[in-house]
Amino acid sequence: MNWFEGKTVVVPIDFGELSQQAVDEALNMVFRPTDIHVVHVAPDLLSMSPPVGWVDIDDTQRATNIETAFRKEFSESKYHGIAFKVMFGDPGHLIAQHAEEIGADVIVMPSHGRSGLKRLMLGSVAERVLRFAHCPVLVLRQ
Repeated sequence: MNWFEGKTVVVPIDFGELSQQAVDEALNMVFRPTDIHVVHVAPDLLSMSPPVGWVDIDDTQRATNIETAFRKEFSESKYHGIAFKVMFGDPGHLIAQHAEEIGADVIVMPSHGRSGLKRLMLGSVAERVLRFAHCPVLVLRQ
């Protein structure tokens, strides 16, 4: 028996090259796709200064566009049944908060493997999730 069978798994994605790998790893761990909850945390546009020619788009439309991108990227039948949620704000806090709200047993997330100055400048979402999460976090290395 697999430890993850019957467990609720949260998989944060950023639509980067490792996102699909993380979802596939989660699929290999669980008994059924409905045990997986994929979450994408987009930046809060209110905290960013708008560039010239900014098109006014609300969070509802942004969420719809992101969900459409998810359904397109994860259209194979093996992904059917996976729950998907879009959130806006700080990824570290919101991923951990979402996992706690749904009673997740584990968070499975990719690591970009940044180090040194890049990590210092960009921060590490994985580290923040590790700090705030109520449950175990499995960080996948490339």
